Amino acid sequence: MVLDIKQEALSSKSKWYFPSGRNLEKTSASNAYVETFNDKKIESLAREICQNSLDAADGSNNPVKVTFEMIQIDTRTIPGYSDLVSDIIPRAERTWPNEEKTKRLISKMKSVLNSDEVSVLKISDENTTGLEPQNWTSLIEQAGSSVKSNDESGGSFGIGKAAPFAVSDLRMVFYNTLSVSESEQSIGVSKFVSYDLDNGETTQGTGYYGEDEKIPFNHGVNFDPTSRNHKGTDVYIIGFAVDDFPNWKSEIIYSILDNFLVSIEYEQLEVMVEDKVISKNSIQQYVDMIRADKKLSKQYIDLLSYYDVLADTEHIVVEFPGFEGYKIKDGEAILLLSNKTENNRKVLMTRKAGMKIFDKNRISGILKFSGVFQATGAHINKILKELENPNHDKWSVDRAQNKRQAKWFLNHVTRFIKDAVVEHFQEKITEQVDAFGVSDFLPSNLESIKGERAEKQPLVSEKASVRLKKLNLEELHKTPIRSNEIGELSNEELIKSGIIEGNTAGVAFGGGGGGGLRLGDNDFGGGTEPGNYGNDFDGDDNLVIERIDRKRIANMKYRVIEQDSLAGKYKLLLNPEKNIRDVKVTVSIIGDSGNKSKVRVLQAMNANIGSLKSRRDAIFLPNLIRNKWQSIDVTLNQQNRLKLEVEVDANFE
Repeated sequence: MVLDIKQEALSSKSKWYFPSGRNLEKTSASNAYVETFNDKKIESLAREICQNSLDAADGSNNPVKVTFEMIQIDTRTIPGYSDLVSDIIPRAERTWPNEEKTKRLISKMKSVLNSDEVSVLKISDENTTGLEPQNWTSLIEQAGSSVKSNDESGGSFGIGKAAPFAVSDLRMVFYNTLSVSESEQSIGVSKFVSYDLDNGETTQGTGYYGEDEKIPFNHGVNFDPTSRNHKGTDVYIIGFAVDDFPNWKSEIIYSILDNFLVSIEYEQLEVMVEDKVISKNSIQQYVDMIRADKKLSKQYIDLLSYYDVLADTEHIVVEFPGFEGYKIKDGEAILLLSNKTENNRKVLMTRKAGMKIFDKNRISGILKFSGVFQATGAHINKILKELENPNHDKWSVDRAQNKRQAKWFLNHVTRFIKDAVVEHFQEKITEQVDAFGVSDFLPSNLESIKGERAEKQPLVSEKASVRLKKLNLEELHKTPIRSNEIGELSNEELIKSGIIEGNTAGVAFGGGGGGGLRLGDNDFGGGTEPGNYGNDFDGDDNLVIERIDRKRIANMKYRVIEQDSLAGKYKLLLNPEKNIRDVKVTVSIIGDSGNKSKVRVLQAMNANIGSLKSRRDAIFLPNLIRNKWQSIDVTLNQQNRLKLEVEVDANFE
């Protein structure tokens, strides 16, 4: 769209004003505030603009509306065009003859100013208060400051206002506002570079285009013939970098959906990008479009998961319990949970404004779920706002005055989420099977065992006296095997590893020769003398803390036997094909989709040598003997039914 430009712009006596002084620190093209948004420029622009508009909501029940529109203007009608071309840019070139980034910025500006037309991205909002005097001052004249109407607002650092400059080839933005207490007013701001003046002074990097220096005009911007007749604010990004962002419309749409899903779903926000409307009524079509595109569905899997939570009419609503340390009352936040359709095992964390702060993960590596956490109460919003970092993507203990209390509070939030997920989605186990995992050694056709006419087949050798403890075949049949490894256990080895009971406990070969892990024929019998190959771990941390070069052991048979999942107790059975030493056993959780997640080993025990050293997800042993099933009892930090995988690194003896 090309605007019919007001001719007053060509005859305006106003000039670009860059405050100056002696011995000032010079500002190059590497403006710290602008550089903050260089990684994700379009996403940051959409996020910061919509957040600011939500913060300025007028208090009505109508959603805040934000419009993105691209317009084209005659380049010569840019306010202060002649001054820029004939004086300001030449002075900057002379001041920065060798600084490469500044030279590139100036070269790009000259190229844009030499073109016939320039692109301007106009962003307008309505159902907002507009910029009151204190907000205007913070936006235009102050760095790193932010004046918000309440503690529930999204921004607080005053950095987001630099986002529009990051997508302008001219580093130039004009503001126009109509507020409750003021008439319409406008001003231009340039985040340029310092340059030297003839009087020996140096300008600062920020310049202004107003009625007189920093005094704003008492009307709208000259290059847009439309006038604002309702409260709100317009932001004009002059010299929008169209070549750098050919897909700017779709990028803005996806950023809005990803960052303001909750705001849109709860009708706090509506956005129009050219002719595309993003609202509660239209959000489904965009979600369907993303699902239909393989690349987009992978990129925005979290968005799809959270939308499914909000769209699920049967989603679970859990109220956040109060936190006495901060005097937060019950119900000041809610958690929505669902395990329908997409399940990313994450929780969207947001405050009252509805903007996404971050994705909370590491909640459960095995349970299927997605969730949305929203702090709705005024008090909890104030606390979380104080903990929020400048990029609004993390709640950090380091930002709190009382770090210990803040850590306690954030841990309380995490525990609340984890407990809610386990409570609602963990399989309820009413009867504990003492020897869970024995199904790995039973025939696959259990019906043939229970049927009256089924041919009876011996489970183990007829010479052994065997009994299964409290084995519920129905429960065992429908419970998945907790390992996916290869290798068979003999009847004797079943007895020795404690999976089934024999008629005796066995006797260690050669008395004391059975100690440690290098055992005789009965690996787990008890000898009367210390073993020949034991390892005294007390005071010997070398195996754990020294850097030991190990190789992955590929030919390793193992089994994982669930003992008491609600207590996090499992038994690991290991059987290498060769003698190995300096053994490191790493335990991982395998999810339903095959993805791995970490688990912490709280305790590891061997019946013969007692406690084993462990660190994080690893257990350390001195050695393992070839072709012998050897057992480790482990306690993990998750009280769920887990499918576990074991990896072994060691050296060959």
